[in-house]
Amino acid sequence: MAEKGEKRGVEIVRWAGRISAGLAAGLILFIFIGEGIAEGFAPFLQMTSRETLMMVAFAVMWLGLVLSWKWELTGALLTIAAAVAFYLLDYLFSGTFPRGPYFLIFSSPSLIFLYYGLRSRQAEE
Repeated sequence: MAEKGEKRGVEIVRWAGRISAGLAAGLILFIFIGEGIAEGFAPFLQMTSRETLMMVAFAVMWLGLVLSWKWELTGALLTIAAAVAFYLLDYLFSGTFPRGPYFLIFSSPSLIFLYYGLRSRQAEE
């Protein structure tokens, strides 16, 4: 009986991750589309190498959030790696880390998926 309750709890964690990742990925997409409509997409073509590298890291973070719906552990690791890369790139280029918790908030669903993915692997063994 306890095993059934534990499985249900883990599934609730999975869906909490999916919902939060969907909201984060949707908000990121909404921001990109809004910026594209407001300013056009020409600024994306005129980015510096710093901005391009950081944008790639941010896009990979978004991709990790989306992939987490199907492959929880892979998506979580991709999101975490991209968030770390984003912070390291910003530090390398500017000597400071990004201000505010926003990028960490966007990548936080990956922690839920990381937990779920590791927990699922334990259950398989």
